[in-house]
Amino acid sequence: MARYISEEPSLQAYVDMVERLATPSREEELRLAQCWREARDPDARRRLAEGHLRSVVKIAQKYRGYGIYLSDLVAEGNLGLLEAIDRFEPERGLRFLTYARYWIRAYILAHVLKHWSIVDMGTTALQSKMFFRLQAEHAKLVVELGEGDSSIESRLASKFRTSVDHVRTSLERLGRRDASLNAPLGGEGGATHLDMLRDHGQDQESQIARAEVSSLVQAIIAEVWPTLDCRERLIIERRLLAADDNAQTLAALGRQLGVTRERVRQLEVGVKAKLRAALERHTRPAETALTAQAQAA
Repeated sequence: MARYISEEPSLQAYVDMVERLATPSREEELRLAQCWREARDPDARRRLAEGHLRSVVKIAQKYRGYGIYLSDLVAEGNLGLLEAIDRFEPERGLRFLTYARYWIRAYILAHVLKHWSIVDMGTTALQSKMFFRLQAEHAKLVVELGEGDSSIESRLASKFRTSVDHVRTSLERLGRRDASLNAPLGGEGGATHLDMLRDHGQDQESQIARAEVSSLVQAIIAEVWPTLDCRERLIIERRLLAADDNAQTLAALGRQLGVTRERVRQLEVGVKAKLRAALERHTRPAETALTAQAQAA
């Protein structure tokens, strides 16, 4: 098997290891699969998986041309191999690898499609076929018709049963990879693309003000809480502190408390009055101090 020392030094040790693992015979793999299926014997599952790790590497090699490390493709293929072991039905008499190839490829293909672009290219059978064959078919037509031939995109659209716009967009996306936000902009300073993104969050002053308001509200509720009965506390929790889209209606809270909607409204008015009085007690000293400072000035 090809060597990967220059590309991924750590992968070569793994490849050498799986090369030494024996592939089970037809009878042995069926016996191991039966032990796992009926008795959930973890040793049987492990031995069946180890016997086919070499095949995963061979399948993964076919998808190396998409800018993804072979070790990542092998890892995904191994997950597909385990999925195949869990789903395999030995009583059907098939060779295990004949069945497992489907799951190994499925996991590898899904990984390639997912990581080629953060913009989803789709995972239907037609979209997957188009992704993996579009470049080759395009190159073939360019050689046959010439680089600037206007019929190339329409021919590709007809072949893959899609629109010309979709073909054009797919070719553009296949021709470039997503840029990392951590990539340097160049020049001095070491700034990255991430540093240039606009922050849509609150500025520092707004965050400080919000934190002060939150602290004040908590202090007021803590002061008033011991004086409230269970119904008033429930009103604070379910209506006054709840987000607008999660606040319970007066009618729903009335049904829960066994009272009318109007009675809940009256209780809420009373709770708000208690909270307002506590707020005044908290803010009055600050207002008095500000007034004194203004008079002194």
